[in-house]
Amino acid sequence: MKSKLILGDYKDCISELEYDYLFTSPPDFEEIGIDPSKPELYQDFLIEVFRAARPKSSAFTIAFTDRKYNGTIVPKSSILKHSMSCLGYNLLTHKIWVKTDKVDLYRLTYGNVMTFGKGKVKQYMSKEFKPDVWFDGYGEKYKKYSYGMPISIAKRCILNYTKENDIVYDPFMGSGTTAVACIRSNRQYYGSELLRETYLLSLERIADENNTLIGHF
Repeated sequence: MKSKLILGDYKDCISELEYDYLFTSPPDFEEIGIDPSKPELYQDFLIEVFRAARPKSSAFTIAFTDRKYNGTIVPKSSILKHSMSCLGYNLLTHKIWVKTDKVDLYRLTYGNVMTFGKGKVKQYMSKEFKPDVWFDGYGEKYKKYSYGMPISIAKRCILNYTKENDIVYDPFMGSGTTAVACIRSNRQYYGSELLRETYLLSLERIADENNTLIGHF
């Protein structure tokens, strides 16, 4: 089995691929053409995505940020929890990812990292995963890609819910953060990305990562 990225819609592979664990950061409202004032449509989107997923471990980790919108906060964490509950999944852990201690009037400066599962989900008790609050900052942006997260966030989760050579799937691969975290953790990965430009960017990033690792030996 070789790790691979797929150019195309997650719908074409999320239920067909075989993988042990799912880690992802779903697109925000505007990225999928949904008005933030209509959270029920976003809930429908989340249910559609995760109803089709089939991780062998039954574990999903979703990392994202709630939304400031029109003087209010749209609680994506509550929307996600309800969506997963509708699918029969329990909330196993909820970590808070602190991006900065500076004030930002337009964006929230924390993120949510929520793991769901059915029954007893195997954990490998990664030391880095145990704290409930993670101070990982905003993380680096690869080639100015706007939606990246720190590799350390994905790596913490991958180490806690998988063993070496397990397969991690990210249905919204973006700039390849999950793939890089897998490479650094000796895991395999599958990823799908709808936008060709972003897909090519993730391939470039993975190539850079592999060349960097080779240079260390």
